[in-house]
Amino acid sequence: MGAIRGMAREAGREMRKKTGCGFLPEVMSFMGKDLEREIGSKTRDFYEFVLPPVDMQKKEGGIQLTIDMPGFQKEQISLKLDGRIMSVSARREPSGEKDFLYAQRPNVVEKRIRLPAHIRRGEEPECPAILKDGVLVVTIPIPDSGKNISIE
Repeated sequence: MGAIRGMAREAGREMRKKTGCGFLPEVMSFMGKDLEREIGSKTRDFYEFVLPPVDMQKKEGGIQLTIDMPGFQKEQISLKLDGRIMSVSARREPSGEKDFLYAQRPNVVEKRIRLPAHIRRGEEPECPAILKDGVLVVTIPIPDSGKNISIE
């Protein structure tokens, strides 16, 4: 984000050379700081909407979800399986520091993942979950269903 501030500073210098005015460079510098702050805020909003990235694999006897949750502790993460929808949410308090140049790490994450399996509401299986090094691994056991049909 320092690039925006640098461009605003350079534009202010060029203005001072051309006009001889000291006020306009100050305005350009201020606008650069404000724009940089606003972009940082919008970036955080975007990441809170998009994150966390999820990988889904079919494993023997079930589905494994691998979810990146860097910076969150297990006490801050909530998982819920409702039918075939896995909900992942996490919330942490923003740090008390105010001197950030910009902040992009999300404080809130909400994601719903539709599973490619038939799970009835109220019959959700127990799903073990492990958080290690900021990576959450959830295993959802899906029993094989249906009946094999022999061909004669």
